[in-house]
Amino acid sequence: MGFLDRFKRDRPMSEAELDQPSQVDGILYRDLQVVGAMAEQGSDLMAPRHTTFYLYFPSEDAAAAAARDPRFEWLQVSTPGPNAEYHAEHPEEPVAWPVIVDSHGRALIPDFLRDTTAACRAIALEYGGEFDGWEAGVDEE
Repeated sequence: MGFLDRFKRDRPMSEAELDQPSQVDGILYRDLQVVGAMAEQGSDLMAPRHTTFYLYFPSEDAAAAAARDPRFEWLQVSTPGPNAEYHAEHPEEPVAWPVIVDSHGRALIPDFLRDTTAACRAIALEYGGEFDGWEAGVDEE
């Protein structure tokens, strides 16, 4: 039995269901799918790794305020500014101000992923932005 087999259903999960906490340490089902895929590829989820979280805000001021939020003080936070190349190719799209949050040397589970994604979601909501997800190296650092 694979890591995710106990959560498989006879139909795909809806977007609303994917955003619900799972029975696995409260990790969202959406995140659990990624963690499960990593485990199925042989990744040690308890091993330290580099993880990056992506948030986007409608203004430079909102991005700067979010980046200074004390919930991020133990992480590396950068505000690189809008992606000029993307906006040149897609002028119809609103300008988004990214906040990139990096962590080095932490295991994804049991608490880090759940707690950090919850903080990202709360900070994005508080400052009028959007949490766009995360990525992690499959192998240890």
